[in-house]
Amino acid sequence: MKKITLALIGLIYFNTAFSQTYTTGLMELSNTSGLAYSIQIDVNPTTVTLTMIGPENRWLGLGFGVQSMTSGGDAVIFDGTTLTDRSFGFEGQEPGQDATGITPLEDAEGERDWTVTSNVVNSGAGVRTLIATRATNTGNAKDYVFSAAATSIELVWARARFEGFSLEWHGPDNRGITMQSLTLSQDDFQINDFEISPNPASNNFTISLPNFSENVTVNVYDVLGKEVYNGKLNSMSSTINVSQWNSGIYLVRVSTEEATHTKRLVKQ
Repeated sequence: MKKITLALIGLIYFNTAFSQTYTTGLMELSNTSGLAYSIQIDVNPTTVTLTMIGPENRWLGLGFGVQSMTSGGDAVIFDGTTLTDRSFGFEGQEPGQDATGITPLEDAEGERDWTVTSNVVNSGAGVRTLIATRATNTGNAKDYVFSAAATSIELVWARARFEGFSLEWHGPDNRGITMQSLTLSQDDFQINDFEISPNPASNNFTISLPNFSENVTVNVYDVLGKEVYNGKLNSMSSTINVSQWNSGIYLVRVSTEEATHTKRLVKQ
């Protein structure tokens, strides 16, 4: 029983520690009227999600892990169609720069790691919201390795000074450098606050969520790791019948698209 208990503790720790999301929160890079540009970076152990909010009619650029336009540094540019994966070609080059006729080079086919998951334009406001994802560590030496931890990230940014997506020189008023901390996402704290009652349970137990969210799933495992229940939680309070389950210890895992947390249930 001791070995089983230790295994359960390890599984709970694994699901909690390795599913957390760290975020920069929404960062305002520029608030120039009509040209406001903001980004957000969310990182979990496997995936980084980049949100870019800016003018709908101009290219938007961002470089990761550098405080200058370091040769070989990782960069992305939204070119009007997709988010292109690029690298700075020489010291001093900025996202979209064409002062010497050379823009940051796009990575070779097969090394273009970003996938656009949403590209929404609010034409009335002239604003585009782009969301893209990639692996935290692609294995490509050209790509920045994101860390799902309480740390900080250096960034450089730029956008087109004129309407259009031609990667021309943008001028000093349309670029900048910054550093931002990554902190544990509030969503993780919220999902971690789900409650199980009664516990121990004989016939039924109820899962209570701190707030309603779509696409919440629950999986329950016995001490041998066998799944005994799975389903979706469609309300803030859901009851599960356990009257036919064997007495013992179970792991209740509640998951959203961004986080997973596990708690222990005792069946009497």
